[in-house]
Amino acid sequence: MGSFSGKTFMIAGASSGIGRNAAEFLTQSLGANVVLVARRTSIITELAKTLPGDNYAITYDFLDLEHVGDIFTECGQQKIYLDGIVYSAGIAPLYALKDNDTECTIDTMKINALAFAEMAKASLHSACMHEQASIVAISSIVSLAVTNRQSAYAASKSMLNTYVKYFAKEALGRYRVNAILPGVVETEMYQELRKQSENLDERTKKNQPLGIIPPEKVSKLIAYLLSEESMYFTGSLIEMDGGFLLK
Repeated sequence: MGSFSGKTFMIAGASSGIGRNAAEFLTQSLGANVVLVARRTSIITELAKTLPGDNYAITYDFLDLEHVGDIFTECGQQKIYLDGIVYSAGIAPLYALKDNDTECTIDTMKINALAFAEMAKASLHSACMHEQASIVAISSIVSLAVTNRQSAYAASKSMLNTYVKYFAKEALGRYRVNAILPGVVETEMYQELRKQSENLDERTKKNQPLGIIPPEKVSKLIAYLLSEESMYFTGSLIEMDGGFLLK
């Protein structure tokens, strides 16, 4: 895969989970610079300082769909030119459809899918994106399966998958756009669920035979999709589910 020295990638949803791990891997292991975007200012500001490279933090709440383009405007003002974007912003509420929380479902759609569509639109009109940039969206394997109490999350990720396909088609020849569909990943979100659910690891491993996925494994796949090694991938939904769909 080589070095990403001199390259800059935007990480949306960089304060925790897969987004934070990707930022750490791209800078510490591959020499990239990163633009960290999330709503928690103190976390991403400190992260931008501690990670190696020339990094920058932009505070943004992806519930605000109207001003997503301001992220690219700020990059332009700072003379930051992007070689790619990782969209890892997301929330994962748990409730049965019979208990559907409409307001929470709408927020889930906004953060997990609609904000990505707005970023796609803004990027296509932005002068701070390099030609042949690569965009990687973090979806979920539940977008292809029926699980328990995840209707809002699964629907939002299905919507994200659709936007990835359409973005890839509209940007064909200019950007490459792909999505990763992970199974259960060892993130802060999963660690919180572990505290609330008895025998969660055992039940997870029963459904995901190859085990809970270390976030570093997802970050390595992200890096591959950002690199020129994957130059013939676009519009792909790449399943990384630890055998989940085979059960």
